[in-house]
Amino acid sequence: MTQLTSVTVRGMRWAYLATVACAAIQIPYAAVMARLLTPEDFGLMALAYLVPRFAHQFAQSGLASAVVQRPSLTGRDVRVIFALALTLGICSYAAVWFIAPYATELTHGPSTLTSMIRVLALGMPIGALGTTSTGLLSRGMRYRALALNDFFSFVVGYCVVAFVSALLGAGVWSLVYGQLGWTVLLSLPPYVMVRHSLRPLFDVRAMRDVLRFGGKVSANGVLEYLTADFAKLSIGRYVGVAAAGLYDRSALLASYPLQQIQQAASKVLLPGLSRIQHETSRLGASYADCTSVTTLVLFPLWAVIGASSEQLVALLLGGQWQGGVTLVPILGLASVLGLVAQFSGTVGEAMGVVGPKLVINLVQLTVLVAGTALALHLGGGLHALMVVVLVSQLVRLSLFQAWMNRLFPATRRPVTQAYAQAAALSGLFWVALWSVQRELEGSCPAPVILAAKLAAAGVLALCCLRYGAALHGVRVARERGVLPAVLCR
Repeated sequence: MTQLTSVTVRGMRWAYLATVACAAIQIPYAAVMARLLTPEDFGLMALAYLVPRFAHQFAQSGLASAVVQRPSLTGRDVRVIFALALTLGICSYAAVWFIAPYATELTHGPSTLTSMIRVLALGMPIGALGTTSTGLLSRGMRYRALALNDFFSFVVGYCVVAFVSALLGAGVWSLVYGQLGWTVLLSLPPYVMVRHSLRPLFDVRAMRDVLRFGGKVSANGVLEYLTADFAKLSIGRYVGVAAAGLYDRSALLASYPLQQIQQAASKVLLPGLSRIQHETSRLGASYADCTSVTTLVLFPLWAVIGASSEQLVALLLGGQWQGGVTLVPILGLASVLGLVAQFSGTVGEAMGVVGPKLVINLVQLTVLVAGTALALHLGGGLHALMVVVLVSQLVRLSLFQAWMNRLFPATRRPVTQAYAQAAALSGLFWVALWSVQRELEGSCPAPVILAAKLAAAGVLALCCLRYGAALHGVRVARERGVLPAVLCR
């Protein structure tokens, strides 16, 4: 195992440890907050965060990725990037302040929405303070520090602040305070660990050079934002705030564990892949290995979530959210397709080639807009819009796969095999969990049925890891040292 591989594997372990720890907090937190607040509260928060999230793409402009990806980085470069981050963060906040009333009118929201948008936008200049330092931590492959900061900021800044505020009767504003607290704690500690120069350097030529790459990453971020939140905007405007809240909580339940796994891996892979960006054969092999492991994890996990949606919604969200039972499987599959495709985008960023990714995201957005318009014209409701989201993600994945096949022709066979094995395995998990529910339904309460399903899924997963040497993803995980030794004998 090379030194780079060893560092990357250790980073993956730290990232996944933080992911598991955050999930252990997020699940009970979501269950409690779903009972303290209403679907309208979550719908209002989902709509309020649309504008700041959109502006965030401009405020960041791919600067953290630019710090990681640049072949060489000087102290002067750091000062230039910090100046860019600070300037864009402040300008984006000012823009959102003026746009907020028009966004409220567009979404047909209450007047409170304007104030919420403006307060949430404070996260952009605050986040700008941590953009450069976070990028430097990633570039230095200091994964332990990043993982601990992610966990601490999420638990204290987000969960504790929001929970206490909700208990004190803040209502929907508790979600706003939690988001701001999370941003503050996520942004400031990295600077304490790096302590780069705070003297901004406004060198126009150097800024232009940084934005050649960072601007393309930012443009991709804008398109990814639009494709991710277009459905939410459409639901809020044409179906209602409560429906937007139902969609938001269902999407969280369906995709949170999946997104955490992918995001943890991406934080580690981008710095690692950037260091071998000119070694095409090695980069292609890394892409195929990552895809094999990712599909083998995400697809069966989606099957567990989808097959257990009835029990998960009842126990974690409560009776007022039962409409989400049928949404969770659809949103979960759409999330898996999107997350697997995102690894291809990470490879492109590591190579400094983001143009094709921009085209692919534009095509997906076109499919999404056209499909949504057709669904609304035909009188389709919430489920029809979810199917449109699923189709758009399938189109995106297909295009990314075609791009990777052109870059790395030798990976076509192992990647296709990985998809087939993951699909078959997810079908096995779904049938097994459906059989458990069929045997216990009507005679056991929901917690017992869910526990039995999770136990069955755990047994299947352990059997696959211990005896699944024929699975390409398992072989890769063993060779890379990702699995514990006891499962590799």
